[in-house]
Amino acid sequence: MGKRIAPERAILFTKLSVALTCSWPPSPFATETQLFLFNVLWCTAFVSSIALLLPLMAAIYEYRTHPIVLGKTVSLASAVAQVTIKMMICRFQQKRFQLLYFEMENFCKRATKTERMVLERYVEKYKYFHGVYILWCFLTTAFVICGPLYSSQTFPTDAIYPFSLKYQPLKSLIFFHQSLVGFQASSGMGIDIQVALLLRYMTARFELLGMQLRNARSNSELNACIRKHIELLRYMKEIRLCVKYLVLATMATTTIAVIFGSLNIIANQPLILKALYAIVVFSAAIEFFMYAWPTENLMNMNMKIGSIVYNIDWYNRNIRMQRNIFLTILRSQRLETIRISGIMTKLSLSHYAKFLYASISYFNALRIMIGNP
Repeated sequence: MGKRIAPERAILFTKLSVALTCSWPPSPFATETQLFLFNVLWCTAFVSSIALLLPLMAAIYEYRTHPIVLGKTVSLASAVAQVTIKMMICRFQQKRFQLLYFEMENFCKRATKTERMVLERYVEKYKYFHGVYILWCFLTTAFVICGPLYSSQTFPTDAIYPFSLKYQPLKSLIFFHQSLVGFQASSGMGIDIQVALLLRYMTARFELLGMQLRNARSNSELNACIRKHIELLRYMKEIRLCVKYLVLATMATTTIAVIFGSLNIIANQPLILKALYAIVVFSAAIEFFMYAWPTENLMNMNMKIGSIVYNIDWYNRNIRMQRNIFLTILRSQRLETIRISGIMTKLSLSHYAKFLYASISYFNALRIMIGNP
């Protein structure tokens, strides 16, 4: 068996994948100079995305009667809007994210041999999926940037600017800027991996707690495990408060991207362009899955905690301990999952399936409206 990847390397990989969005908060012990540099980079990245989003909005209005160009422009605008919204959410939740990620990094650094083995097993289990997903995101942008090579377009997008683009060096600058924002959008999709990493870390912590519960013999050891369970549930509540807005932004923008991007697949245009937007649609569809899958695993692992606690010889314990065990079983069945009032009762693989079904239904309705067969 080869050497396993350390959790710290998985964290570093995730940090690098979202570098263009500045979504990973600085350390709580960062100096004033480091904080100033981080703020400058964030503002630069945010202004950069807005500088393309507004011309894309103008293009949507201009091409509102051209279904094919409209579908392409809306799908690309939704990707830029998504990274812009995600950057704002991460900025507003920076203090909370800062504590969550610092605790995760600190736990990995001081993990015992057993804890490190479990963490490394999770890294090994999901490293290829996370790695391929990030690579796919950036390759999708590369395909879009190369659009002018196999189409009549001058730039990767049909964005409309209030000035002439016929002359150099402005023409090259616009091409470079659109390409940069495209990679920012890919990095914004990397935020999904950033959140998934946090959720998988929580799943590993619950698994470690289950191992400690199985080995608990005395009441004091059992009480220590129960207190840790309460701490993990409190930690999960903080994650839920941060992540639900990212989930909402992803769900809304990916739905739009899937619907309008699919118009280019059924349109009468070159096969290579159909393939390009098939890639775009697939990327948008798989993005929401990056939240649903780890959340489903986390819920299942927390339910196992209740089963493990129930299998303890609680009938031989005193009344106070039996009450604590009973409350722990109840807590394990009432995990505060990621939900959005009025929109999503519980994030899960089942809800992801409903999301895909709804997107296809909306697309069919739009296809009929614009008169495509």
